[in-house]
Amino acid sequence: MNMKTKAAFQLVLFALACWTLISYFKASEGIAAFSRTKSGETVFELNLIPLILFVAAASVYTYLHKKSHPDRKQLLLPDEFEEQDEREQMMTAKACRASYIAVYFSLPAAAVLLIFYPLFQSRIPFFPIIIVFIIMIIQHLSYVISFKKNEKNSGSL
Repeated sequence: MNMKTKAAFQLVLFALACWTLISYFKASEGIAAFSRTKSGETVFELNLIPLILFVAAASVYTYLHKKSHPDRKQLLLPDEFEEQDEREQMMTAKACRASYIAVYFSLPAAAVLLIFYPLFQSRIPFFPIIIVFIIMIIQHLSYVISFKKNEKNSGSL
């Protein structure tokens, strides 16, 4: 599996995980009320579609990853650390630096956005979940873009 396919899979997994957490967040009040009542009169609704889609996408990703890397230890390491020589280690170091810088600027921006959270909490109560996943996506995209840019500059195909 090439890096673009991995990055696309991981972005889809991030989006599905975010959707899953948002659906659980929406159901959490009903779940809390259900667990507090002894008679079970409270009903809650939990959308399982995001969870099923997330598990399916993660299974496909794991299958494709194991197919290309049969070593079990490789599944625990992030894809970013599959370097095979010094050139790839240098590209990874540069991409990690770019990712760090992107997070360095996105975290204060997220903090500023969270200051205004009480103003629209009633309309978007799951806003902090979205912010966390946006930071993850920014970090991942900055890594992949920087890695690809450094790969082109290093003269490899």
